[in-house]
Amino acid sequence: MNDRNAIFSRLERDAKYALNSHSRDLVYQTFGAAKMAFELEAITKAQFYRINDMLVVHGLNDPGRCRLD
Repeated sequence: MNDRNAIFSRLERDAKYALNSHSRDLVYQTFGAAKMAFELEAITKAQFYRINDMLVVHGLNDPGRCRLD
């Protein structure tokens, strides 16, 4: 597994944990980590969009699916 895939796998795992924990702070923290990884070219644009989709589209902006306190 190359470094990009390892970093993406870790971010994806962290995103799932953040969403399951119902912690808005963890979601924001994980999104920030993904954004930083993308800006540092540690993950691809497609990988960043996948994390964004998990955390923002189906997390923060979908209160019916994920209740964040």
